[in-house]
Formats: sequence, structure tokens, C-alpha cells
Amino acid sequence: MTHVFRGGALRHTIIDATLAMPNGISLAPRQLTVTKKTFLSSPCALFPSFHHLSRIITARYLFPSAPKAPRVNALYPPIRNLPHIHRRNATMSEKLIPKEPSKVQVIRNVTPNVVTVSVPFLRFEKIPIGGRATIIKLTSGALAVFSPVALTDEVKAKITELGGNVGYLIAGDIEHHIFLTQWKTEYPAAKLIGPKGLPERRKAITNDPMIGKEEFDFLYDEKNAHSAAISDEFAADFEVELVTAHKNQEIVLFYKPDRVLIEADLMFNLPPTEQYSKVPEQKNTGGLLKKIFYSLNSTAGPAKGHKRLIWFAISNSNKDRPGFNESIKRIHGWDFNTLIPCHGDTIEGTGKETFAKIFDWHINGKK
Repeated sequence: MTHVFRGGALRHTIIDATLAMPNGISLAPRQLTVTKKTFLSSPCALFPSFHHLSRIITARYLFPSAPKAPRVNALYPPIRNLPHIHRRNATMSEKLIPKEPSKVQVIRNVTPNVVTVSVPFLRFEKIPIGGRATIIKLTSGALAVFSPVALTDEVKAKITELGGNVGYLIAGDIEHHIFLTQWKTEYPAAKLIGPKGLPERRKAITNDPMIGKEEFDFLYDEKNAHSAAISDEFAADFEVELVTAHKNQEIVLFYKPDRVLIEADLMFNLPPTEQYSKVPEQKNTGGLLKKIFYSLNSTAGPAKGHKRLIWFAISNSNKDRPGFNESIKRIHGWDFNTLIPCHGDTIEGTGKETFAKIFDWHINGKK
């Protein structure tokens, strides 16, 4: 193994590795060249920099369906060897739907016109991050459902209580779409809204009966990324931003009448206390991986881990941090005080202050 050091950091590494197998069998040596700075300057080159760690977590866990980034260092344990539990024969929806959703859903009014449906959800079936749908009653009386979750009898009853006129079903990004077919079947007049790339993504899934091939009525892309002109009633109540620089193509809504910001994966607010309030014992899983993930997705205190994760990894996931910054600045310009994320607790009253803290470097420039 040969290391070439430049400027105190491991810049170029040639690694010859003989793969040891059981019973003394060896595979042929393989060579890996690393041409990217991956470690902090340190007497010990075994600890990855925060930038490197955030890229690993982003590539493997935050965007697992995205094209895999090349391995940048063979000295770091392969992520595939971490406890990554998947039921191999289960469909995507089977992995995501609680066995008895009615028993674990938490339905509450955040405002008279905004209702959240919070549920337990394990990221890669290991880390509790929770999930959430948001139902918004427009001034016209129509209902918009952002990032739908399982449609239970209790949720249907709440829809009826709100007037029953479901007009819009919105996939918050290319990941939050599993229950669209279930809702569209129940409310066929509702318009399907999502980001570019989602229809193709759904059509490519052929082994999951929960995911249909419905046509979308409106797709967000670079040309209409800031438009709420889906209809007059929609434009009257919402501001919209499609964060095209985010790998998941995030649709962010600002419901103007009640000053509520609604988003899917743009930022988390862990731990997911409300989402696990009916089954708190299920939140005690994940071990060390959970602690790391929570430290990178918490808004408590200075939230340095969260800020760094977004700056170094998420904001550059599509190689367009300037575009990401512009989207964040537009969102920050909206007059909201409540922030509803899909993962973690709702932030009421101090939503804009929290948003400004997490995205400070994107709004004001990294110091």
C-alpha cells in the first residue's frame, strides 16, 4: 500500500488489496487509485473529513435511489457492510406502510385550515425519522394533500369534516409518491402534481400494486419552478418553489393564509416525537447510526451538523449549489411562521427563525 501526501492530507493513494476469503483462498489483487482529497490533515489518516462523511451519507442513505457515487477511499469501511436491513422480497410500499396505520397515525389541526397526519417511518428500515402528510383547505374550499400517507378510515373522516373536496394530490418530491394511487382511486377528480422525472420513475416500478401508472396533470420543472399557476384557486393561496438543485427535486409550498411552509426532504427536524407518540417504544432503534443521523438532522442549538450536511452534501447533490442557494433565498423571502417537514416535528411559531438558522450559509454566504 503506497500513500502520497501533499499539503498534510492524503491526496493520491494507490491501494493494492488482496481479498482474503475463507479457507485461505485469495482473490486476485485489485488496484484502486484515489485522486481526491478525502481526509482531514491529521496524524491519523483513518478518520474521514466531515465533507467526505456527509457525501457518503448523502449518496447511500439520503438519496439511495440516485446513481451511486464512486467509492473514494478503500480504507474507509464499505457502507454495504453496515447494518442495512431490507426485506428483499417485499415491495417498496410494503416496506413503508405500517402494518396497522390506523393505530399509529396522529391526526391534528396545526391551524383551522391545515391538518397533519403523522406516522412512524424507518429510514432504510433502521432509523426512526417519521413521515407526514399535510392536508390544506384552500380559501375556495378545495383540499390539497401534500405527500399523502396511508388513506385510513380516520383520514377519510377528517377529509369529510374538511368538506370532502380533494382537488390536488401533491408528491413532495420524487420519493414521496407511494400513496398517490390509493388517494387518486378514492378521489378521482383530484389533480396529480409532482416534479419532473416522477412519472418515469413510477412507470419503471412494475412489481408494486400500490404504485399505478396514472397520468400527472401538472409537472414542475425548470421552466415553471416558481409558479403556482396550476389553477386560479391554487395560485391565490400558495407560493411554490421547485428546488431543482436538490437531488430529490423538492416541491416547497407556502400556504399564505395561515403563514405555513410545507416541505418534504428539504430539511428534517429530528427526533420525530409526534410521529412516534402512539408507539414511543418503536423509536428506540437504530443504535449508533441513528445517533449520527440525528446529529446531522437536528435543529436544536447551533445545529452545526445539520448546516454542514446541507452545505457540503445536499446543496451540491446536483452539482448546483448556486441554484440551491437561490431557491433557499426565495423561500426565505416568504412570510411564514410555521414549518411542517415530512420528517420530524412541526415547528410552530418559530419556523422562519429555524429555517434561517439551518440555511444561514445559503442565505448570507458561508463565513
